[in-house]
Amino acid sequence: MSESRDKKDHLQISLRRFGLAFFKIGLTAYGMAILQQIKALIIGNKWLTRDEVEEGIAMVQFYPGPIMYNLATYCSYRFKGFAGAALATFLFILPSYLLILLLSWLYFGYGDIAWVRPLFLALEAMVVGVVMHVFLDFSVRHAADARGASVASLAFLLLLFKVNALLTILISLIVGIIFIIASGEKTAAKSGNTSEEAVIIPGKRSHRIAVIIIVGIIFVVFFLVGFLDHSQAGQLLFSMFKVGAVAFGSGFTIMPLLQQEAVLSHHWLTMKQFADGIAFGQITPGPFLITATFIGYKVAGVCGSVLATVGMFFPSFFYTIVVTEIYSRIKNNLWVRYAIKAIMSAFTGMLLFVVLSLGKVSLISPMAYIWAVGAFLTVRYFKMNLLWIFLIGIIAALVLFLAGFPIA
Repeated sequence: MSESRDKKDHLQISLRRFGLAFFKIGLTAYGMAILQQIKALIIGNKWLTRDEVEEGIAMVQFYPGPIMYNLATYCSYRFKGFAGAALATFLFILPSYLLILLLSWLYFGYGDIAWVRPLFLALEAMVVGVVMHVFLDFSVRHAADARGASVASLAFLLLLFKVNALLTILISLIVGIIFIIASGEKTAAKSGNTSEEAVIIPGKRSHRIAVIIIVGIIFVVFFLVGFLDHSQAGQLLFSMFKVGAVAFGSGFTIMPLLQQEAVLSHHWLTMKQFADGIAFGQITPGPFLITATFIGYKVAGVCGSVLATVGMFFPSFFYTIVVTEIYSRIKNNLWVRYAIKAIMSAFTGMLLFVVLSLGKVSLISPMAYIWAVGAFLTVRYFKMNLLWIFLIGIIAALVLFLAGFPIA
C-alpha cells in the first residue's frame, strides 16, 4: 500500500462515518465475531490491506489488554491516526457500556425478586461450565509440556495461598523465563519479512510523538491518582487500571485479576455477583471486559461505572498507539516471546483457581451441576456461541420455574 493511497483514503473517509462503523460493530458483534466484522470492515473498504490487519492481529498478542479492543484501536490508529483511534474505540465500547449499565441497574435493584434469583442461580452454574471449557483450552495451548504445566501449577498454588494476583504473575514470569533459559530453547525469529521499516500512520511523526507523550502523561496521572487517592472512587479507578495495565489476552485470561480486585481484595462483589457480572459481559455485545462497568456500578453508581470502564480500557489504548509505532522493531525479539509464553502459562493456572472459586459458590445442588455440565458440553463439543448458550439456558430455566420444577 502506497503512502499516497493512504493519504487519499484518509481524506475521503470522514471521521463520522469511520466512528459509526465501529459503533455498529460494538452494537452487534459478540466474541470472535468481532474479529470477523473488524476484518470485513477494514479490508472490505480497503482502509488497510489484509497483511496489515493480520500483522495487527499478531501485534496485539504482545502487550496487555483485551485483544479485540486492542485490534480495533490498532486498525483505527493505522488508518485515521490518533483522532480516529480515540473516536472509534470510544464508540466501539459505548453500546456495551450502556447495555451493562442498564443490566446493572436492573440486577442490583430487582435481582432479589422471587422469579429472578433462580434464573441467576442457573446462569452462575452455566458460567462455571463455560470457564472450565476455557481452562481446558488454555491447558492444551499453554500448559501442555512440563515447563508450562509447572508454571501454571505455581500460579495456581500462589493464588491458593492468597498471594496477590499481580505478584503471582511476576513470580511466574521470572520462573517461566528461568525454565526456558535452563532448557536451552532457541526460539529463533520468525522467518519471512523482518524489515524494520516503520508502518505508515496518518500525521507527522513529530505530532504523533507529541500525542503519545500527552497520553502517556494521562496514563501516569491515572496511576498516581489511583495510588494516592484512598477514597472508594480512587481505589476503584486504581484497581481497574492495574488489571487493564498488566493482564494479557482475552477477557477470560483477565478474569483472575478481576476476581482478585473485586472479590478478594476489596470485597465489592460476592462470588455469586462476580459470576453474574461475567455472564452479563458475555450476553452483551462488544468487548467482554465491559464487566468492569458492572463492578463500578456496584461500587459507586453511574460515576463508578465510568471510572471502572475508563480505568480498564485506557491502558490498552495507550499501549496500542505506542506499540503500533515500534512494533516492526520488537516483533521478533526473543525475550518478548519468552515473557509472553511464561505469562500465558501462569494465566492457565490462575484460571483453574477461578473455576474452583466459582464452583464453590455456584455448584450447590445436583441441578446446578446439570446446568454447568450442559453449558460445558454445548460450548466445547457443539461449538455453540456463548450468547445463545446463556439465552437458551435462561429461557429454559424460566420455563422450568413457571412449570414448578426446581432450577437450582
